[in-house]
Amino acid sequence: MPGGNKLYGGTLVDFDTVDNMAKEIEKAFAAVRLSAGITDPLPSGDNARDMRMMFIAIASGVINHLKNNPGAFAVEVQDGGITSDGNVTSITVGT
Repeated sequence: MPGGNKLYGGTLVDFDTVDNMAKEIEKAFAAVRLSAGITDPLPSGDNARDMRMMFIAIASGVINHLKNNPGAFAVEVQDGGITSDGNVTSITVGT
């Protein structure tokens, strides 16, 4: 669930009330449209629901892919120091 330290895709129920990736995707989509000169508002009603379901699906897919591929992440240590706000279980420093 959300809370600032976990990835959360979102749902239709909490789309506008809880920090979630789908809402960030919607914001990015609106910004891209604006930069392309599209000033019309985003869809509303059923069209907005369908669009938001797509954003939720994309966000959930991204999060699941990240969870399923933890080996794809690397931490680079420079000058012998590391700063981490997460859970680091092992670091190997090569010379």
